[in-house]
Amino acid sequence: MTDTNMQAAAPASGQPLLKPLVLILLAIWGVTVMTAAKNGVFDAVGDRPPFAIVVAALLPPSLFLLAYRMLGGVKAWVGAIDLGLVTAVQGWRVVGAAFVFTWGYGLLPGAFAIPAGYGDILVGLAAPFVALMIWQKSAGWRKAAYGLVIIGFLDFISAFAMGVVLRENGPVYQAGDLHTGLLAEFPLTMIPSFLVPVFMILHIIAILKLRGR
Repeated sequence: MTDTNMQAAAPASGQPLLKPLVLILLAIWGVTVMTAAKNGVFDAVGDRPPFAIVVAALLPPSLFLLAYRMLGGVKAWVGAIDLGLVTAVQGWRVVGAAFVFTWGYGLLPGAFAIPAGYGDILVGLAAPFVALMIWQKSAGWRKAAYGLVIIGFLDFISAFAMGVVLRENGPVYQAGDLHTGLLAEFPLTMIPSFLVPVFMILHIIAILKLRGR
């Protein structure tokens, strides 16, 4: 195993994943998203895409990368986090099953809910096993870790693309069709607008650690 591999697989040095500041930032972002949703901020206007949801999903990861590059404390925090733990937390992606349940009640189009929901479930179920491979340094653990990140990001990209395409008044929408407008409403909007950026940041942390940065 190379020095880079050993660094990526090294256990945490006592630095918790959820430091008080991290918890405070998560709470602030969660309340902000919830308040915005309840005030219709995420609702699509006319035939325009739901830009507010896209911004809500991409802004936190972008700010995290900026902070990582500019603040030594953030870089030190990332360096001290256990890669296996970061990977295991992706197990919470199973909450994406909410999309499948919502589709089952006839409230979301299957073309969105099925790939998005089952994609999240797949990542969520695989995450603990990949984390175990990392902790045990099993053969192929790096490929498995990278694979989980790739699948995780592809799931997000696919879900957002279908969410935009299948929106009300979107390019394929016809009167009476199911659409993805429910994603702009609380509580379901907490998935794309709050949980997705959190999981994206965790994927980014995993990549940084795998690359030994």
